[in-house]
Amino acid sequence: SISLSHLQVKAMYNSMIGGIITDPAFMTIPIDDHMVHRGHAVFDTLSIVNGRVFALQSHINKTIRAANNAKIELPLSKEAMSTSLKQLAASTGLRCCKIRYWISAGPGSMFIQPYPGMSVFYAIVLEGDARNENQDISKEFTVNIPLNPRFLETMKSTNYLFNALSQAESKEKGGFMGIQKTQEGYIAESSIWKIGFVLPGDRLVIASNKDDAQDGDVQLLTYANELLSQGKLSSVSYRKIHIDEAKNCEEMFLSISDTIKPVLEWDGILIGNGTRGRISQELIDSLQRDFANP
Repeated sequence: SISLSHLQVKAMYNSMIGGIITDPAFMTIPIDDHMVHRGHAVFDTLSIVNGRVFALQSHINKTIRAANNAKIELPLSKEAMSTSLKQLAASTGLRCCKIRYWISAGPGSMFIQPYPGMSVFYAIVLEGDARNENQDISKEFTVNIPLNPRFLETMKSTNYLFNALSQAESKEKGGFMGIQKTQEGYIAESSIWKIGFVLPGDRLVIASNKDDAQDGDVQLLTYANELLSQGKLSSVSYRKIHIDEAKNCEEMFLSISDTIKPVLEWDGILIGNGTRGRISQELIDSLQRDFANP
Protein backbone atom coordinates (compact mmCIF):
# COMPACT_ATOMS: atom_id res chain seq x y z
CA SER A 1 0.00 0.00 0.00
CA ILE A 2 1.05 3.62 -0.54
CA SER A 3 1.62 5.76 2.53
CA LEU A 4 1.53 9.56 2.64
CA SER A 5 4.01 9.59 5.52
CA HIS A 6 6.45 7.49 3.48
CA LEU A 7 6.16 9.74 0.42
CA GLN A 8 6.26 13.03 2.38
CA VAL A 9 3.74 14.22 -0.24
CA LYS A 10 0.72 15.92 1.22
CA ALA A 11 -1.33 16.84 -1.85
CA MET A 12 -1.14 16.97 -5.66
CA TYR A 13 -2.64 19.23 -8.31
CA ASN A 14 -3.36 17.98 -11.85
CA SER A 15 -4.65 20.43 -14.46
CA MET A 16 -6.19 17.57 -16.48
CA ILE A 17 -8.79 17.14 -13.76
CA GLY A 18 -8.58 20.73 -12.53
CA GLY A 19 -8.43 19.72 -8.90
CA ILE A 20 -6.42 18.74 -5.83
CA ILE A 21 -5.73 15.10 -4.99
CA THR A 22 -5.12 14.01 -1.39
CA ASP A 23 -5.23 10.22 -1.76
CA PRO A 24 -1.67 9.03 -2.63
CA ALA A 25 -3.07 6.13 -4.64
CA PHE A 26 -4.32 8.68 -7.19
CA MET A 27 -1.19 10.87 -7.24
CA THR A 28 -0.13 9.40 -10.55
CA ILE A 29 1.15 10.45 -13.97
CA PRO A 30 0.15 8.49 -17.11
CA ILE A 31 2.87 6.28 -18.58
CA ASP A 32 2.33 7.93 -21.97
CA ASP A 33 2.98 11.40 -20.54
CA HIS A 34 5.95 12.85 -22.42
CA MET A 35 7.51 13.88 -19.10
CA VAL A 36 7.81 10.16 -18.35
CA HIS A 37 8.99 8.59 -21.59
CA ARG A 38 10.71 11.54 -23.33
CA GLY A 39 11.75 13.88 -20.51
CA HIS A 40 9.82 16.64 -22.27
CA ALA A 41 8.91 18.82 -19.32
CA VAL A 42 10.21 21.68 -17.17
CA PHE A 43 9.87 22.15 -13.43
CA ASP A 44 10.79 24.21 -10.39
CA THR A 45 10.45 24.17 -6.61
CA LEU A 46 8.89 26.82 -4.37
CA SER A 47 9.13 27.38 -0.64
CA ILE A 48 6.23 28.29 1.60
CA VAL A 49 7.48 30.08 4.72
CA ASN A 50 5.08 31.10 7.49
CA GLY A 51 2.16 30.61 5.14
CA ARG A 52 3.57 32.83 2.39
CA VAL A 53 5.03 31.86 -0.97
CA PHE A 54 8.67 32.85 -1.34
CA ALA A 55 9.59 34.58 -4.65
CA LEU A 56 6.56 33.17 -6.49
CA GLN A 57 6.60 35.43 -9.54
CA SER A 58 10.32 34.97 -10.12
CA HIS A 59 9.88 31.19 -10.16
CA ILE A 60 6.82 31.28 -12.41
CA ASN A 61 8.51 33.64 -14.87
CA LYS A 62 11.53 31.35 -15.07
CA THR A 63 9.35 28.28 -15.65
CA ILE A 64 7.28 29.96 -18.36
CA ARG A 65 10.47 30.98 -20.16
CA ALA A 66 11.76 27.40 -19.90
CA ALA A 67 8.47 25.99 -21.23
CA ASN A 68 8.60 28.34 -24.19
CA ASN A 69 12.18 27.29 -24.93
CA ALA A 70 11.14 23.64 -24.67
CA LYS A 71 8.23 24.28 -27.08
CA ILE A 72 5.62 23.26 -24.53
CA GLU A 73 2.27 25.00 -24.72
CA LEU A 74 1.18 26.55 -21.44
CA PRO A 75 -1.71 24.49 -20.03
CA LEU A 76 -2.77 27.39 -17.80
CA SER A 77 -2.24 31.12 -17.71
CA LYS A 78 0.43 32.57 -15.43
CA GLU A 79 -2.27 33.80 -13.07
CA ALA A 80 -4.04 30.41 -13.01
CA MET A 81 -0.79 28.58 -12.24
CA SER A 82 -0.03 30.98 -9.38
CA THR A 83 -3.54 30.60 -7.95
CA SER A 84 -3.43 26.80 -8.23
CA LEU A 85 -0.13 26.64 -6.35
CA LYS A 86 -1.40 28.85 -3.54
CA GLN A 87 -4.62 26.83 -3.23
CA LEU A 88 -2.68 23.57 -3.24
CA ALA A 89 -0.45 24.73 -0.38
CA ALA A 90 -3.43 26.06 1.58
CA SER A 91 -5.23 22.72 1.23
CA THR A 92 -2.57 21.00 3.35
CA GLY A 93 -2.76 23.41 6.28
CA LEU A 94 1.04 23.52 6.41
CA ARG A 95 2.62 26.88 7.25
CA CYS A 96 6.04 25.78 6.00
CA CYS A 97 6.47 23.37 3.09
CA LYS A 98 7.82 22.93 -0.44
CA ILE A 99 5.92 22.88 -3.73
CA ARG A 100 7.41 21.15 -6.74
CA TYR A 101 5.60 21.78 -10.00
CA TRP A 102 5.97 20.72 -13.62
CA ILE A 103 4.76 21.83 -17.03
CA SER A 104 4.70 18.70 -19.19
CA ALA A 105 4.13 18.26 -22.92
CA GLY A 106 1.45 15.86 -21.71
CA PRO A 107 0.02 12.40 -22.44
CA GLY A 108 -1.59 10.91 -25.51
CA SER A 109 1.16 9.31 -27.55
CA MET A 110 4.32 7.23 -27.26
CA PHE A 111 5.92 9.07 -30.17
CA ILE A 112 8.63 11.71 -29.93
CA GLN A 113 6.29 14.59 -30.69
CA PRO A 114 3.38 15.18 -28.30
CA TYR A 115 -0.14 15.78 -29.48
CA PRO A 116 -1.02 19.49 -29.55
CA GLY A 117 -3.18 20.86 -26.78
CA MET A 118 -2.29 18.08 -24.29
CA SER A 119 0.17 19.89 -22.01
CA VAL A 120 -0.39 19.47 -18.26
CA PHE A 121 0.44 21.40 -15.10
CA TYR A 122 1.31 19.11 -12.18
CA ALA A 123 2.25 20.13 -8.64
CA ILE A 124 2.83 18.44 -5.30
CA VAL A 125 3.30 19.67 -1.73
CA LEU A 126 6.27 18.23 0.15
CA GLU A 127 7.19 18.55 3.80
CA GLY A 128 10.11 20.87 4.38
CA ASP A 129 11.19 24.19 5.87
CA ALA A 130 13.54 26.33 3.77
CA ARG A 131 14.73 28.18 6.87
CA ASN A 132 16.52 25.03 8.02
CA GLU A 133 18.29 24.17 4.75
CA ASN A 134 21.32 26.49 4.82
CA GLN A 135 23.64 23.92 6.36
CA ASP A 136 27.35 23.82 5.55
CA ILE A 137 28.65 21.36 2.95
CA SER A 138 31.64 19.77 4.66
CA LYS A 139 33.19 18.44 1.44
CA GLU A 140 32.75 19.03 -2.27
CA PHE A 141 34.59 17.59 -5.28
CA THR A 142 35.28 18.39 -8.90
CA VAL A 143 33.74 15.65 -11.06
CA ASN A 144 34.46 14.35 -14.55
CA ILE A 145 30.90 14.06 -15.85
CA PRO A 146 30.28 15.60 -19.31
CA LEU A 147 28.48 18.92 -19.31
CA ASN A 148 24.87 19.36 -20.28
CA PRO A 149 24.43 20.74 -23.80
CA ARG A 150 24.50 24.55 -23.71
CA PHE A 151 20.78 24.73 -24.50
CA LEU A 152 19.91 22.67 -21.41
CA GLU A 153 22.52 24.26 -19.18
CA THR A 154 20.22 26.79 -17.57
CA MET A 155 16.80 25.36 -18.51
CA LYS A 156 15.32 23.49 -15.57
CA SER A 157 14.02 20.54 -17.57
CA THR A 158 13.37 17.04 -16.28
CA ASN A 159 16.41 15.88 -18.26
CA TYR A 160 18.57 15.49 -15.15
CA LEU A 161 20.82 12.59 -16.10
CA PHE A 162 24.04 14.64 -16.14
CA ASN A 163 23.10 16.28 -12.83
CA ALA A 164 22.31 12.90 -11.29
CA LEU A 165 25.63 11.45 -12.44
CA SER A 166 27.52 14.50 -11.19
CA GLN A 167 25.98 14.19 -7.76
CA ALA A 168 26.53 10.43 -7.69
CA GLU A 169 30.26 10.84 -8.41
CA SER A 170 30.63 13.52 -5.76
CA LYS A 171 28.71 11.51 -3.16
CA GLU A 172 30.88 8.46 -3.82
CA LYS A 173 33.81 10.59 -2.65
CA GLY A 174 31.88 12.00 0.31
CA GLY A 175 30.71 15.21 -1.40
CA PHE A 176 27.36 16.85 -2.03
CA MET A 177 26.58 17.85 -5.63
CA GLY A 178 29.77 17.88 -7.70
CA ILE A 179 31.56 20.81 -9.34
CA GLN A 180 31.85 20.58 -13.12
CA LYS A 181 34.19 22.50 -15.39
CA THR A 182 34.48 23.14 -19.10
CA GLN A 183 37.25 21.71 -21.27
CA GLU A 184 39.02 25.06 -20.90
CA GLY A 185 38.87 24.75 -17.11
CA TYR A 186 36.12 27.27 -16.33
CA ILE A 187 33.63 26.48 -13.60
CA ALA A 188 30.49 25.23 -15.34
CA GLU A 189 27.02 26.51 -14.64
CA SER A 190 24.37 24.21 -13.28
CA SER A 191 20.62 24.31 -13.80
CA ILE A 192 20.38 23.65 -10.06
CA TRP A 193 23.00 25.62 -8.10
CA LYS A 194 24.88 28.83 -8.58
CA ILE A 195 28.47 28.67 -7.30
CA GLY A 196 29.91 31.71 -5.52
CA PHE A 197 33.53 32.40 -4.64
CA VAL A 198 34.81 35.10 -2.29
CA LEU A 199 38.31 35.92 -3.52
CA PRO A 200 41.02 37.77 -1.55
CA GLY A 201 40.08 41.38 -0.98
CA ASP A 202 36.40 40.54 -0.38
CA ARG A 203 35.69 40.16 -4.11
CA LEU A 204 32.60 38.04 -4.81
CA VAL A 205 32.40 36.17 -8.11
CA ILE A 206 29.29 34.22 -9.07
CA ALA A 207 30.31 31.71 -11.73
CA SER A 208 28.39 32.20 -14.97
CA ASN A 209 28.83 31.78 -18.69
CA LYS A 210 25.91 34.10 -19.45
CA ASP A 211 26.06 37.84 -20.00
CA ASP A 212 23.25 38.74 -17.62
CA ALA A 213 21.49 37.41 -14.55
CA GLN A 214 18.32 35.36 -14.89
CA ASP A 215 15.30 35.43 -12.57
CA GLY A 216 16.69 32.77 -10.28
CA ASP A 217 19.97 34.69 -9.85
CA VAL A 218 18.68 38.19 -9.17
CA GLN A 219 17.93 37.50 -5.52
CA LEU A 220 21.50 36.43 -4.73
CA LEU A 221 22.86 39.44 -6.62
CA THR A 222 20.51 41.71 -4.66
CA TYR A 223 21.89 40.42 -1.36
CA ALA A 224 25.46 40.71 -2.64
CA ASN A 225 24.98 44.28 -3.86
CA GLU A 226 23.57 45.23 -0.46
CA LEU A 227 26.84 44.02 1.11
CA LEU A 228 28.74 45.95 -1.54
CA SER A 229 26.91 49.18 -0.67
CA GLN A 230 27.66 48.55 3.02
CA GLY A 231 31.37 48.19 2.30
CA LYS A 232 31.42 44.52 3.30
CA LEU A 233 32.35 43.49 -0.26
CA SER A 234 34.76 45.38 -2.51
CA SER A 235 33.25 44.05 -5.76
CA VAL A 236 30.51 41.79 -7.08
CA SER A 237 30.81 40.16 -10.49
CA TYR A 238 28.79 37.64 -12.46
CA ARG A 239 31.26 36.07 -14.88
CA LYS A 240 33.34 33.16 -16.07
CA ILE A 241 35.91 32.01 -13.53
CA HIS A 242 38.72 29.54 -14.17
CA ILE A 243 39.18 26.72 -11.67
CA ASP A 244 42.72 27.93 -10.91
CA GLU A 245 41.38 31.34 -9.88
CA ALA A 246 38.47 29.79 -7.99
CA LYS A 247 40.82 27.56 -5.99
CA ASN A 248 42.31 30.71 -4.42
CA CYS A 249 38.99 31.61 -2.84
CA GLU A 250 38.60 32.39 0.84
CA GLU A 251 34.93 31.36 0.85
CA MET A 252 32.79 29.22 -1.43
CA PHE A 253 29.08 28.49 -1.47
CA LEU A 254 26.33 26.88 -3.54
CA SER A 255 23.10 28.83 -3.94
CA ILE A 256 19.59 28.48 -5.28
CA SER A 257 16.78 30.97 -4.78
CA ASP A 258 15.91 29.89 -1.23
CA THR A 259 19.09 28.16 -0.05
CA ILE A 260 22.74 29.12 0.45
CA LYS A 261 25.14 26.34 1.43
CA PRO A 262 28.73 27.26 2.36
CA VAL A 263 31.37 24.78 1.19
CA LEU A 264 34.11 24.11 3.74
CA GLU A 265 36.43 21.82 1.75
CA TRP A 266 36.96 21.39 -2.00
CA ASP A 267 38.95 18.52 -3.49
CA GLY A 268 40.55 17.76 -0.14
CA ILE A 269 41.68 21.34 0.56
CA LEU A 270 40.07 23.51 3.24
CA ILE A 271 38.36 26.69 2.08
CA GLY A 272 39.73 29.51 4.22
CA ASN A 273 40.06 28.13 7.74
CA GLY A 274 37.52 25.36 7.11
CA THR A 275 34.58 27.12 8.76
CA ARG A 276 31.66 29.18 7.45
CA GLY A 277 32.95 32.53 6.22
CA ARG A 278 31.75 36.04 7.09
CA ILE A 279 30.31 36.84 3.65
CA SER A 280 28.49 33.51 3.41
CA GLN A 281 26.90 34.17 6.80
CA GLU A 282 25.91 37.71 5.76
CA LEU A 283 24.20 36.35 2.63
CA ILE A 284 22.36 33.70 4.68
CA ASP A 285 21.25 36.40 7.14
CA SER A 286 19.82 38.41 4.21
CA LEU A 287 17.94 35.34 3.01
CA GLN A 288 16.54 34.65 6.47
CA ARG A 289 15.31 38.25 6.69
CA ASP A 290 13.51 37.77 3.37
CA PHE A 291 11.90 34.61 4.75
CA ALA A 292 10.41 36.77 7.49
CA ASN A 293 8.97 39.07 4.80
CA PRO A 294 8.60 36.94 1.63
